[in-house]
Amino acid sequence: MVRLIKNFFIAFANIFRKPRTVVYPTEKIIIPEGSRGMVHLKLDLDSLDMLCDGCGRCQKACPRDCIKVRTIVDEMGREVLEEFSLDLGSCIFCGNCVDACKIRAIDMSYRYQLASSNREGLRFGKEELVKPSGTLRDFW
Repeated sequence: MVRLIKNFFIAFANIFRKPRTVVYPTEKIIIPEGSRGMVHLKLDLDSLDMLCDGCGRCQKACPRDCIKVRTIVDEMGREVLEEFSLDLGSCIFCGNCVDACKIRAIDMSYRYQLASSNREGLRFGKEELVKPSGTLRDFW
């Protein structure tokens, strides 16, 4: 009986408190520092070239094999990145690709709204991974 009375007063006190959740479609949450969102390829801010040189360390470090890197040799004899693709359908957001990159060309963005109605919507090429949207930590 004491437990019933105690629970009644707890429930009664909760009626007058503000809700602790966020109404999702209308209000956005603040993404916590260090959150792991979608992979993002960085650009050199001076030349706007991709920092990724196509070494393939990220591809080897990925436990789910969701990163594909392909390079070609240009006319000057250097290897350049031709294709960088990410399959978010199998990505587990572990961050191993970020840790494996020696030149810090990859980071995890704060983009978390990644739902898609089909499997093809979860495959991203290097053009989509370079886009700056969602890499800053703020209100969405």
